[in-house]
Amino acid sequence: MYVHPRGRGQGVATAMLALLESKAAATGCRLLKLETGPLQPEALGLYARSGFERRGPFGSYWDDPLSVFMQKPIST
Repeated sequence: MYVHPRGRGQGVATAMLALLESKAAATGCRLLKLETGPLQPEALGLYARSGFERRGPFGSYWDDPLSVFMQKPIST
């Protein structure tokens, strides 16, 4: 997720993440997974504050020092 510098600090990313979580829960999804970069402290902080925890690679990803994998269980 990328927020243009003029839009930062207004809760845009937090709102988008909450909307995605809500829509996923409405479809019966029980686990959100994401991949981001280790040099994106703002993104890592957002995801951690939103309840995401680090995990290993998933799907066809492999363990890569330029990737951070996270997940969050959600209620349906």
